[in-house]
Amino acid sequence: PRVAFFVDGFNLYHSIAAFTEEASDESVKWLDLQGLARGIQPLISPTASLASIHYFTALPEHLYLANPGRLQRHRTYLRALTAHGSMRPSIVLGRIAQQQVQVRTAMGVVNGSLWREKGTDVALAMALLREASKGDMDEAVIVSGDADYLPAVKVFQEMYPDIGLRFAFPRGRASKELLRKAPNSFTLTSAAYLSHRLPERIRLPSGKFLHCPAEWRRKPPMS
Repeated sequence: PRVAFFVDGFNLYHSIAAFTEEASDESVKWLDLQGLARGIQPLISPTASLASIHYFTALPEHLYLANPGRLQRHRTYLRALTAHGSMRPSIVLGRIAQQQVQVRTAMGVVNGSLWREKGTDVALAMALLREASKGDMDEAVIVSGDADYLPAVKVFQEMYPDIGLRFAFPRGRASKELLRKAPNSFTLTSAAYLSHRLPERIRLPSGKFLHCPAEWRRKPPMS
């Protein structure tokens, strides 16, 4: 079976961030999506082949003044994903928009704002249907535990009953609702994150090298 992966970047990132906090290991953020996908394939079929990888995210451009290092690391990571390996993911960028909120307190109403990612789930659902219509995949794996995908799952299974659909739930983000609709789903482990890292140095088409950000490098073993 030809397997296509659709990665909800924000859902996966929150899982990695939680693991990073627990293990005090920033290195898992330099995650090799191709390696992760190939590591998952045997769970689907011993003869599975990798058809495509689609990665949905948004650049934290609102942090260009407050935390420019975070924005630069995200850009470096996207560049690394498209420069490494034989199956380079297609990257679909959403946006991070400001949302106005009101909080009622004992002192009265407080107005504020939050920054929220917009468009990832819709873009992923549309890409899922588009790729299925091409006839280039036999199995689809959505890397996410977001129950907002339930309507998309229902439509997909009605339109393409011959294409398998399952979720690879990021660690700590499994969804019982999604599991009921896609019972062949499974959860990614800490070991899956730790064992699939991009190289510390990646050669670009120009001949120059891209380096893992210093904050995400593996710590040397304690002597």
